Amino acid sequence: MKKFIILVLIILALFTIDHPLIKEPRERLLGDGVNVLSDFSQVNRSPAANMAKNTIKSQLNLSSSEREYVEEAFLNDDKLQIFHLHYCREKDINLYFYGERLERVCNIVSDALEERLNK
Repeated sequence: MKKFIILVLIILALFTIDHPLIKEPRERLLGDGVNVLSDFSQVNRSPAANMAKNTIKSQLNLSSSEREYVEEAFLNDDKLQIFHLHYCREKDINLYFYGERLERVCNIVSDALEERLNK
């Protein structure tokens, strides 16, 4: 029982001490934990974006910059709809996809949005 109380006191001390050697790693650790939790919550709320992202990654050979762009552009369903509006409907210029590749991405995005509406 004494060991448990000492452990609790050490943990409380680590969360309350504002010394730079303790504060900076603690904030980094908590920030990483919040980022992981937010990533998990976004996965559940954006099925169309995840479906489009996975399909694009499997059907197209993407460079690392294109892969990063897809991750950012298809983060959730709202961003997916914005992408569809700008690059598929209004035919804006996309720096990463153009021509036949853009048409293929647009078809995948359209299918993902239709699938979400049908559910």
